[in-house]
Amino acid sequence: MQFLDPTFLIGLAAAGIPILLHFLRRRRSLRIAFGPLRFLRPTQERQMRRMNLHRLLLLLLRIAIIVCVVLALARPTLTGGLARLVRSGESSSVVLLVDSSASMLAQTAEGSVFDRAKVEAQRILSQLGEDDEVSILLFDSSPRPLFEEFLRPGGLLSAELAGAQARPRKGDPLGGLDAALDQLDRGTMAHREIYLLSDLQKVDLDSTELDRVQRRFAQAEATNLYLRPIGVEAFVNHRVVTVQLPATLLRTGQTAEISVTVGQDGRSPVREALLLRVDGASVGETEVSIPPEGRGRHIFPLTLGEARDLGLELRLRPDRYDLDDRYFQVLSVTDRVPVLLLRGMLEAEGERDPALFLTTALDPLGDGRGSFAVRVAPARAFDVMELPLHPVVIGSDLRDLGAARLAALRDYVDGGGTLLLFAGDPRVGLYLNQKLLAGWTALRLGDYRGAEQSFEHLEIVAGDHPIFEGLEPEALETLTEARLQGFYRLDESEGRTLLRFAGGGGAMVELSVGRGRILVCGFDTSTSAGDLPWSPMFLPLVQRMVGYLATVGQGRGQRQFEVGETLSVEVPMNRAAPATVLLPDRTRRPATLDSDRLPPRAILGEADVPGLYTLELGHEDFATVAVNPPPSESERRFLSPEDFAAGLGLGDRVAVRALEGGRVEDSVRQARRGRPIHSWFFGAAFLLLLVEGLVSRRVLRPPPTA
Repeated sequence: MQFLDPTFLIGLAAAGIPILLHFLRRRRSLRIAFGPLRFLRPTQERQMRRMNLHRLLLLLLRIAIIVCVVLALARPTLTGGLARLVRSGESSSVVLLVDSSASMLAQTAEGSVFDRAKVEAQRILSQLGEDDEVSILLFDSSPRPLFEEFLRPGGLLSAELAGAQARPRKGDPLGGLDAALDQLDRGTMAHREIYLLSDLQKVDLDSTELDRVQRRFAQAEATNLYLRPIGVEAFVNHRVVTVQLPATLLRTGQTAEISVTVGQDGRSPVREALLLRVDGASVGETEVSIPPEGRGRHIFPLTLGEARDLGLELRLRPDRYDLDDRYFQVLSVTDRVPVLLLRGMLEAEGERDPALFLTTALDPLGDGRGSFAVRVAPARAFDVMELPLHPVVIGSDLRDLGAARLAALRDYVDGGGTLLLFAGDPRVGLYLNQKLLAGWTALRLGDYRGAEQSFEHLEIVAGDHPIFEGLEPEALETLTEARLQGFYRLDESEGRTLLRFAGGGGAMVELSVGRGRILVCGFDTSTSAGDLPWSPMFLPLVQRMVGYLATVGQGRGQRQFEVGETLSVEVPMNRAAPATVLLPDRTRRPATLDSDRLPPRAILGEADVPGLYTLELGHEDFATVAVNPPPSESERRFLSPEDFAAGLGLGDRVAVRALEGGRVEDSVRQARRGRPIHSWFFGAAFLLLLVEGLVSRRVLRPPPTA
């Protein structure tokens, strides 16, 4: 016998109250010798013995009443062989919820962990009654019912379960439980059961979704949740952790450094073979030393060819969880980047015009054939439809864009665009603080230093940032020698400060906004603001800033995806050729062109497996995207059923029980054949209360008078 609410057993201490009262209410009599009563003593002694027996019986009855009530509140349940003595006759609506996420693809001696879970699910099916109705749900990032309706246990369910496959996706147990409750709502039985079979890999739970699932369980009456942990054999897992590419524009003929980090969870140092493949061809191989439970790093040099997307694949020797032994990445070699330059101060001319030096820095030869294709437009009159066509927008002394253009610029950055903002004119401060920046961040332009004051120098704060990384010390010193005047000091409490004025305050601050990025400079690029435009470092500084922004915009030209996401690639408006997708297994499927978006996008479909997917337009390779399994599934942190249930927070909302032990059939049989008998104890307490009433009347009734 077990108790579903054992906390109430603390109330058994109340059984001592009648005993305490019994001793406190005992009467102490004073004996006085009285001769004539000596003949009545034998009769009196017989009556006292009889009364003491009644009082003892009354004490035991009161103790038994308290014990029965407390035991009833603790919800006693018969289990095992005793449960067969009680027959409930209840049938159940049952949902088998089987984890099919990436971590379940780890290999064991008998196959994958998912294969073991399917065997366990078959054994649970064998213990269900003929009158039960059953549904089987697989869950990873989304639930997948094997059948939309409930079926009776039998060969059809078993056959469908045997053919089920796991997918290399992130696990979402909350989504699985939510779908199981939806399925149970379509059931016809009063009693409801959910059997969750999983390796119980630890995942981050969304607090809003968790609260919603908890409320649903609180409203789900007569629902039991059984947890069956699928054991994972211990092994040392090696994995590719990250692949870091240069955060700058990569051009033909350059040599890029591909930084690869690999890790392991073993307790001994190892040397692991690492292979780099580019477009299917091996270009580098090495051995990486990995410390115990640590990470190792290696940098591959790669000489870039023509401008296109290069598909990279990093490989380790396969282990029992081979999904993270490969990592895919795309290296985009670019010839020209479209840049939209918005001019704010149209009345400025010649060397006082900030746009003059910006366009010269981005197109030094002035022939339009450089690394950047610059289009200059007035800030107050630019076409908002042009924004999505440019991965980088430069704003020079912006003011009064108008409500429509301001909203379009905000949507552009929130969706993944990037903005390089220069602010050096005293007329822009109020507008930028109250209108433009206020829509994104708490960063504000601070004190303004007028042009009539003395010059000030720059200090490099983030020398490891991609904008400055790799520059020679002499070049960095040249940048700090530039003199500026007429600028705003930026608040350094928001974002990341990259440059600072020698007298205090930020000169360049980087912000992450939505899926996009903003670089705010407190100075402009005209000669009226100092001699920075004449510095030898001005051209490389501007090109590095724009090149960096062109590589970090997450919504424009995205090339990295996770398994399960829908793949899409931006295409030019004039490329309406038939679109196909070359899959990792070298087969092809059609892609869909979404011309309603600007710029148009080719929808490659949902990614089912890791690998490199190539978009072909008119039988020519146009773009490549990389798909990897979720990294969280490689952490291999498994919870006990108790910790898993505690994380769900369902203990006070639903009966949660772990089905542990060698044979799941025995655990299910014990769990399902347990019969609640709390009503027995309530009934016994009621009968004992009636008996107590009769006995107490007998004890307290006054003796008959002579």
